[in-house]
Amino acid sequence: MKKIVTAVLLICGSFGATKAQDQKNYIQAGVGFGSTYNYGNGVKGMPTLNFTYERMLPYKVGPGTFGAGITVAYRSVKWKDAFPTEDYGDYKQSNMVIALRGAYHLNPEILKVDNLDLYGAVQLGARLYKAKYTKDPVDAPFAKTSDTNAHFAIIAGARYFFTPGFGVYSEVGYDLAWIKLGVVGRF
Repeated sequence: MKKIVTAVLLICGSFGATKAQDQKNYIQAGVGFGSTYNYGNGVKGMPTLNFTYERMLPYKVGPGTFGAGITVAYRSVKWKDAFPTEDYGDYKQSNMVIALRGAYHLNPEILKVDNLDLYGAVQLGARLYKAKYTKDPVDAPFAKTSDTNAHFAIIAGARYFFTPGFGVYSEVGYDLAWIKLGVVGRF
């Protein structure tokens, strides 16, 4: 896995050496709603926090251009869990995603809407999972657990810029959250 991540970062870095003056960087920060992971009934918790960095690549392909970057998302939830025979107390679970991201953006000339950026993206990375019951009974081998799994996401998104450097974004798709909303900076 380390070799794959290193190779992708080297490839992305080599793209940046060709035409840096034509490229733009984007930083997104937002919250996500809905979850692709089934948490059960009575779940309480924070919305998904999402941060993304993306750099536009200098190559045009068809009616658009490519971007590459990284995304980090985090969500923590808790609920009261009672089995018919045992009460294991409150249950806490957190998921964190760290993934490389590739996106394809439609050219603004095709859209004919100023300041609008429509794109599709795929993400590939790792999901770090932790779960814990507040009580730790001797006969509960699952009282505390953690795991790391592969993460894949496919997303459709839109950005609208109010000024050349500031805007809002929205994304929908199969990710840690179904819907994401937030702000975006361009520099």
